[in-house]
Amino acid sequence: MSNNPKKVLVIAGEYPPIKTIGRIRTAKFVMHLRSMGWQPYVLTMQYNKSNPLYSPSLEEEIPQDIAVYRVANTSIDEAVFTLIKRLIRTPSAAINAEQPPSSEQSPRNEPTPTRVGIRQRLITGFKSFTRHWLHIPDDQIVWAWRSYRVALDIIKKENIDLIYTSFPPFSAALTGYRLKKKTGLPWVVDYRDLWTDDVLREWIPPLRQWLESKLEKKLIRQADAVIAVSEQKTEYLKTLLSENHSSWHTITNGYDLEAFEDLLSQEQVQNDLIDFVYTGRLFKNRRGYSLAHALGQIKSEYPDLIDKVRVHFYGGVSPEIQAEYDRLIKQYDLEGCFVFHGDVDFDTSKKVQVEADYLLLIVDTGKTADGVIPGKLFEYVASKRPIFALCDSAATTDIITKANIGTVVPVNDVDQCKESLLHLIKNEPPTLVTDVNTQYLEQFDRKYLTKRLADAFHALL
Repeated sequence: MSNNPKKVLVIAGEYPPIKTIGRIRTAKFVMHLRSMGWQPYVLTMQYNKSNPLYSPSLEEEIPQDIAVYRVANTSIDEAVFTLIKRLIRTPSAAINAEQPPSSEQSPRNEPTPTRVGIRQRLITGFKSFTRHWLHIPDDQIVWAWRSYRVALDIIKKENIDLIYTSFPPFSAALTGYRLKKKTGLPWVVDYRDLWTDDVLREWIPPLRQWLESKLEKKLIRQADAVIAVSEQKTEYLKTLLSENHSSWHTITNGYDLEAFEDLLSQEQVQNDLIDFVYTGRLFKNRRGYSLAHALGQIKSEYPDLIDKVRVHFYGGVSPEIQAEYDRLIKQYDLEGCFVFHGDVDFDTSKKVQVEADYLLLIVDTGKTADGVIPGKLFEYVASKRPIFALCDSAATTDIITKANIGTVVPVNDVDQCKESLLHLIKNEPPTLVTDVNTQYLEQFDRKYLTKRLADAFHALL
């Protein structure tokens, strides 16, 4: 780092030690910016250690000389929910809650099934209402408002030169907007995901989509630079935010080869199985059912081939998706072929990636899926294993194809999935990917990407 570095306030809701793929981009930028003339100060969220995403080992991703300020988030709906639960309790239930159980109490004091059913429907309805109409733009809104005051103190105390916000959470836009209006400092916005019309936010009602689009345009109009993670997303944002006169940049996610060096140097245990490994969550429109259909059809035609195939899922699976996989597994008699391991820590995730025969990549589908490049893709690149991708995204397909690091089939094309799987399964188990276009992949090196970010910062001063 230079003797007189510039100072950037990094506002990011996702940051270590929380175990999300979104934390990695910000954490790596923070790490490498220090050698490029910028001293980062991080303002992030305070997570409870009871949070299932909390991983103490990820504290190691935070450089010791980086100041990290954490602000708590209070869930609006939980506070209202608690109040409503108290209001809808029956008088007898309230009395029973204050008195110890007694065998002499009349059964009439017990909540009836009808009352329990009504209460449950009210609770379910309230949760749906808050999710759709109170979490605007998301449920980190309290954190964003609290962060503003803390950010002002940091800016004054540390003499900050530039403000950088990472989305999601999109509530961070409110913090950045207010800071820009108050301080006049350059404000850089980084879209890891799109805000309105993102493939993971298609559940949002049309009226709310319209309201959030208006809000997004109002806030981002004040940004001095806008960054997106793919060319397709950059072009989409230019069209969406037509009134915004900021400078535009495409800075993708990337990889650090050194993150996997120790694991890759170890001798790998060989077996007679062909292991497909997926590390990440399955939820919303990230499902991959065509894989089960294709393997089911292969089993009916080549039962001996399936005996050596294992598909491993490491990460959370939403209940409705798990139920559909259970149904398909039963339908095609694929018990033993699919293994669901649940959530694992980051070290385990890296280990199973390196040990896989093929890394399974399931990419989100939807209106704006063409520009989706999962951060997981670059982890897979660093682990040097061949990729089998269920993908409709032109941006992701382009990288895998140009780099020559795997096979891509359309997400819902069962026939092509079956054909590609047969080709892989019938061949010898793969080794480390060869004939990789390393020159093409150099543009995704974290240090190179951070240099481009630092250049965008300098251009605003």
